Amino acid sequence: MNDFKSKFILSTFLFLGVAFSQPKFNFILGTGYYNPKIETSDPIPKIGFVGKNLLLNWGMRYQIYPNVRIGYAQSHSLHFGTIGSSRYRRNISYRAFSFETFYYLKEKMELNFTLSPMLNKGSITITAEAPTDDWDSLLSTYGNSSVNLKTGSSMTKSWPGFSSHVGFRYYFSRLLSVEGKLGYFISSYSEKNWKLEGEKVTGPLMEISRLPVFQVNLVIGI
Repeated sequence: MNDFKSKFILSTFLFLGVAFSQPKFNFILGTGYYNPKIETSDPIPKIGFVGKNLLLNWGMRYQIYPNVRIGYAQSHSLHFGTIGSSRYRRNISYRAFSFETFYYLKEKMELNFTLSPMLNKGSITITAEAPTDDWDSLLSTYGNSSVNLKTGSSMTKSWPGFSSHVGFRYYFSRLLSVEGKLGYFISSYSEKNWKLEGEKVTGPLMEISRLPVFQVNLVIGI
């Protein structure tokens, strides 16, 4: 009987410890602002605030020590439009492997500092719907009408970088918080040596070597 009581008490303490402690795993979803200089001469589609300045963020962090988290995050700069009759899509993906230390200013207020090596990637894709006579010939034998198939290619490039941020997080509850981060993206980007269908080509001119960045994220504890 005493053994049962001891196990029950121990299990209760363990359950309460897990239920009311801060979750070690965080999922991040948010947005950000930065101001790069990106070439937009014809025939590149006109670029506005969304294509130039807006970042879309997602990521994950895991607490490995009482005041240390490691994680992975991506910030995407997206630009959509048309070139002639084709659809144009450009994506700059800033990919960070983060090391974060944090301190509680008050019960619901946290100050954090983040350093992150980065492996960034750019991609430009052009797609179009075009008739294909060979497919039409084959499909017509089965009683099908003409179809339009998507055709297109992507040019891509990866480059290293580094980021540093200072942030402030406010906890609405142990599972939900919001944070703001201010810092820099540092990149060693060059317009040379993009790849298109295995061939090296020159890509867009972009001044992104050192960019101030502001981010606002919703943080969900799991």
